[in-house]
Amino acid sequence: MKLPRDFFQQMWENLHTAILVLDQDFNLVYANTSCTELLGLGLKRIVGQPFKALFNYHSVELERIADYTLKQGVDCHQHRADVVFVDSRHANLALNCRRLSHQDQYFLLFEIRQTDEEIRLDQASNQMHQHQAARTLIRNLAHEIKNPLGGIRGAAQLLQYEVDQQERDECAQLIIDEADRLRHLVDKLLGPNQRLQKQAINIHQTLENVLRLCTLDSSKAITLHKDYDPSIPDVKADGDKLQQVLLNIVRNAMQALSEGGHINVKTRVRYHVRRHDTTLKKALQIKITDNGPGIAPEVRETLFYPMVTNKEGGSGLGLSIAQTLIDQHQGFIECDSWPGHTEFTLYLPL
Repeated sequence: MKLPRDFFQQMWENLHTAILVLDQDFNLVYANTSCTELLGLGLKRIVGQPFKALFNYHSVELERIADYTLKQGVDCHQHRADVVFVDSRHANLALNCRRLSHQDQYFLLFEIRQTDEEIRLDQASNQMHQHQAARTLIRNLAHEIKNPLGGIRGAAQLLQYEVDQQERDECAQLIIDEADRLRHLVDKLLGPNQRLQKQAINIHQTLENVLRLCTLDSSKAITLHKDYDPSIPDVKADGDKLQQVLLNIVRNAMQALSEGGHINVKTRVRYHVRRHDTTLKKALQIKITDNGPGIAPEVRETLFYPMVTNKEGGSGLGLSIAQTLIDQHQGFIECDSWPGHTEFTLYLPL
């Protein structure tokens, strides 16, 4: 059955996404109902108007996005744009812009979605996760501090009454050891502060060292699958720090797996990788995937926070330190997890 043309027109008019079309001079030639509702203007008032006349203010140069898409034919996406409409309403928008061709003329198709409610929900969710992570941090930190403090207090009490010099020396040494333990805990919480010693390293050689060490440490029968891109050039990085990061992730995977589990290690080159305010034109991608039980939902959102862990006896500092080290390399880490699948992806600039 062939659908009539007016059916598609009706479909466009009933979309929740705001749709507008500009001609080559950036004048508006079409807007659906959702678009007129978003702009707060009737269709007759906006058709034929310049694109910039639809806003009193916008935080990103929308005309430049339109001009780039028109000239280059490359789709553009703006995740967040703060705008003020002509009736003084403020809104946060997500926009997609695409070039269309019709009868030897170019047009620009804009898909616009208001994201204010999504941003509020994300902020509320982030605040909740941060609050939970802070409570976990304080609870775990208190637990870690109480043990050495108890030892220090007990040793100090013994020193008050002990007359034997050997016993006094042992108590003093206990106090020194427990104080050093506290200092070491604080140092780990503050994260690595040494300057990176960058040099050109072969990432596959580093990965082989990590896998060899982890295999020797583990008594489980775990299958390793390696999918390396041999064309990847040397990456400029601190080899010891990068090995520390990879060791932490692979060891976590091995500890989560039972007998017969699988770990996949994959390397690739990726272009124009973007995350938040960081964009890498050319990046080394390292994927470490296991088929374990997955990360518990209650810690998934705060996984890289210090002292957040679902491992028995774990400090919860490994991934926090790993993220700090990758940040120092101007890269980033991503994690996806569900039952039967956990995947850590590292990006480093090439």
